[in-house]
Amino acid sequence: MPQIRFKTLSSVSVAVIMIASALAATSAAKPQEFLEDVFGAKTVGGQEREVAEWTVLVYVVADNDLDFCTAEDYQEFRDGGSSDAVNVLILADRFEEPAYLYYIEDNEMVVLDESLGEVNMGDPAMLTWFVEYADTNFPAERRVLFFWDHGTPTGGVGVDWTMEGDEPGEGWDWLSHHEVLEALEGQHIDIVACDECSIGQMETIYEYVAGGLDADYMIASESYIGWRGFSYDKIMQQLVANPEMEALELCHVIVDEFTNLFSQPPYMSEILTTQSIFDMSEIASLAEAVIALADTLAADIESYRTVIGAAQMSALMPWGTRGESWIDMPSFVEYILENVQDTDPAYDACVDVLDEYGEAMLGMGVAKNAELYGYKGMGITFPASHSSYSIAYAESEWGGYNDYMTFEFPNMGWWDFLQTYWGF
Repeated sequence: MPQIRFKTLSSVSVAVIMIASALAATSAAKPQEFLEDVFGAKTVGGQEREVAEWTVLVYVVADNDLDFCTAEDYQEFRDGGSSDAVNVLILADRFEEPAYLYYIEDNEMVVLDESLGEVNMGDPAMLTWFVEYADTNFPAERRVLFFWDHGTPTGGVGVDWTMEGDEPGEGWDWLSHHEVLEALEGQHIDIVACDECSIGQMETIYEYVAGGLDADYMIASESYIGWRGFSYDKIMQQLVANPEMEALELCHVIVDEFTNLFSQPPYMSEILTTQSIFDMSEIASLAEAVIALADTLAADIESYRTVIGAAQMSALMPWGTRGESWIDMPSFVEYILENVQDTDPAYDACVDVLDEYGEAMLGMGVAKNAELYGYKGMGITFPASHSSYSIAYAESEWGGYNDYMTFEFPNMGWWDFLQTYWGF
């Protein structure tokens, strides 16, 4: 089992929203019932709120082995602050504790109510509730949604280990990528930022586009990330100081602060660490170019087999990713480009991929040591062998072949290319 992550308007008086009898019922309530029965009011503290410039949403799934990481990030949330122009809301479910909804006010984490009880953060209805509650009670011109937890290319963006009625650690429910799409249907999110490992794969990013996610940008890592994750304090301080910044500017703040943190002791030793900015409007064109290259290679596989194998090895990433079956996609393509003739059909196909990639990947935060290992910002699945993925890894609870084949990208032709390469 991979170790996915080792982590990482002010002055409004916030009133208790529910009466005690209603609160007592929430511990067993389903997330779908919260909006109607718990937080149905259109105001917080009895006041209508002005529309802010930004609402920052942090979905903290710490009901698992990452619970120990919450204290340091909680302090960062406090240090980051908020303002009339920047709302900061945190929904957090910790291990052996109930869930709480927090609002940052005057550098304090204010509980918007008593505990929500034991909730399942792997239920898409929980995410829907959180986003809709924020939209109703903390309206803003722009929104950024952070996912905080474990992550995998196919498994999802968070896993809750405690289900209702179970002892802590006995349950297991991913908030899958398809469930995120379900939860955010009809919602526009300017930035989705993944403070977790391995979401930045061609297959995963494309799935959000194919599934209709209404987001301008996604920030995600092609590799594992360190336990420290994002620098929430520095990010929020810059946003509060300049709340009129556009979404792409905030994206660059997020990855730049990520680089700053992981480029100094003791965190710079974590050579695995990257985060990339993806323009979601350019991902479909990139995917089409990658599949066109795959089709070109598959059509004359015996001529290209040697260069494909060498390109795969040149694009390996550290920290066991060969076993995890992903490689650095731009490095793979660049190797082929540099090792075929410029009259070869694959040459032009590689140029098309890299041109499209230049439009889709707009910036990367990377630990200084990671620059030595060839990270270029986006991964893609290329297992060492057919059996290493489709058989041995098929049933992994972290997301394997069975989950992978429910995604659009492999079924567009990438898996057929791999099958052809392996001789199936």
